[in-house]
Amino acid sequence: MTLAFKEWSFIVDALGKGKQSIVLRKGGIAEEGGDFDLKGKKFILYPTLFHQAEQMLKPQWLPYLDGNKFYTKPDKVKIQYYAEVADSSIVTDWNAIAKLNNWHAWKEEVIRERFERWNKSVNLLVLQTFELPQIYELDVLPQYGGCKSWTDLEPEIDLIGKMVINKNII
Repeated sequence: MTLAFKEWSFIVDALGKGKQSIVLRKGGIAEEGGDFDLKGKKFILYPTLFHQAEQMLKPQWLPYLDGNKFYTKPDKVKIQYYAEVADSSIVTDWNAIAKLNNWHAWKEEVIRERFERWNKSVNLLVLQTFELPQIYELDVLPQYGGCKSWTDLEPEIDLIGKMVINKNII
């Protein structure tokens, strides 16, 4: 099994292209206790369409991102990247989060909703993304679904690859 972090396909594309290197996360409905928990420092980036909505992204980022490239066949998902956590923290100051606005694709209202939900905080992950030497096309299994941040992929995937260079130019 290989640990996988589930994130919107648009965001996985942004991470894979080096346009984004942070993730701001709150726990999902199906998370134990409803809170986000960092389950590993190195993991597959699993692109998901669950909760993804193009209108929740900044319009100026959309020309650079392809939110559908990982789902070109029915019931299949392409796995192309993995990440290592360079740093993580829980941020409780909205002004500090607002200063990160240029470093991610989400609209402010998306991040504010995450911040305000349950308590005034959000998990900040600073990631280094890597491109796998090959693309894995996996079946989309029921256990990979749902509103949760983590899943275990059935195939064992070696987390080795080429470092993605940060090109945040937006």
